[in-house]
Amino acid sequence: MTWDIMKFLTYLEAERNASPHTLKNYHIDLKEFERFLAESARRSPEGFREEGGHYSLSRVTPFVIREWLISLNKRNYSRATIARKLASLRSFFRYMKRTKRCTLNPMVGIYNPKQEKKLPTFLSVDEVLELINAPLSEKDKLIRLRDYAILMLLYVSGIRVSELVNLEEEDVDLLWSRLEIKKGKGMRGRFAPINQRTSQAIKDYLIEKKSRNLPFPACGTGRGRSGKKIFLSRNGKELSARDVQRLIDKYIKKISIQKRISPHSLRHSFATHLLDRGAELKDVQELLGHRSIATTQIYTHISSAKMRKEYNKAHPRA
Repeated sequence: MTWDIMKFLTYLEAERNASPHTLKNYHIDLKEFERFLAESARRSPEGFREEGGHYSLSRVTPFVIREWLISLNKRNYSRATIARKLASLRSFFRYMKRTKRCTLNPMVGIYNPKQEKKLPTFLSVDEVLELINAPLSEKDKLIRLRDYAILMLLYVSGIRVSELVNLEEEDVDLLWSRLEIKKGKGMRGRFAPINQRTSQAIKDYLIEKKSRNLPFPACGTGRGRSGKKIFLSRNGKELSARDVQRLIDKYIKKISIQKRISPHSLRHSFATHLLDRGAELKDVQELLGHRSIATTQIYTHISSAKMRKEYNKAHPRA
């Protein structure tokens, strides 16, 4: 199956223009399913083993998929994560059937778990300002300027954390205060405006970074030393989305916010605050880079819930 996975990922990258983030998730999900099949083949004397003890994809049935779902539930995966893993398998087996590597698609009749309707977590304007200013107490000037610019940029532009860590210096137009997102979700590009204060924060960080002889020359790919990415570690390595989550966790502990915050919470806050102040839903959709306006409409529910809360608090008859 390993060879089939690699061929499938190559197809996604070359013909479907899948983003690195998408390819990474597909790889994780499919390798996890491969390990499940290998373990099941060892336990079963017949099952879907071929001669020689190896498992056969042609013998994977909807029953096997449901067994895998049971194993995921036992490991306490969220419904959203399980739905994503199912989507990975659907795409993989469609490809396998189309390329005649298996005769039947075992995903037929397999449905996603019913999703929990959760409103995204967002911060008030005061909470956002408190979080953005938290790095100003850092002693290391490089880290202080970097983290301040990162938090400012996430909120002011509303970009995804995956888009932030992939930003290169040529993607930032400090003169016109805008970003070019070349590799957004689904590989869709767009421009994102920023304000003058954010432009200055990025400029201050870049000056300090270069004064320390960062970045180092690029060598290889992945999370090696990079000569292109804007946001780097002290050692000149590219930051990951997980690194950004860690720095947010660090600053949340230093301030008074009692919420579980992720980089995406700043994106949620960006959209919610725009709608609260009268922005058109279509404009917010474009700023967020959403393909469908239905995805953006979740923020109208947040604004409505907030409005109801304020009404109940203030109205004498509420």
